[in-house]
Amino acid sequence: MKVLGKFFILLAILAAPAVCAQSEYQVLIPRYEWPDDASADVVLQIPQIRSAVAKLLESENAQLIIRYPGGDEGNQWALDLRAMLVGLGIESKHIVLEPGSGIDETMAVIVAPKRGS
Repeated sequence: MKVLGKFFILLAILAAPAVCAQSEYQVLIPRYEWPDDASADVVLQIPQIRSAVAKLLESENAQLIIRYPGGDEGNQWALDLRAMLVGLGIESKHIVLEPGSGIDETMAVIVAPKRGS
């Protein structure tokens, strides 16, 4: 019985990195931090975007979820960000747009495991 217990402890230790790799990473971007002259190069200089893209590129099984504030302006903001990221080489199939960031005038950018994976 002790051997079986040790086996499960060893299995838990070995599985821990996989569990950690599957966790979400989220950054928030308030509208006031968004540059007026937003371009792909300028947006990539935003620390939150830079760190989210770095996290996305670390995993083969990740997607980038952009949760944007409601309304036409929020939707356009998210579409612009997705277009810029695609222009930088991130495939659109890895980017998901979701309305409802839950925070006024703030976009949430989340790196998470692909759904269904």
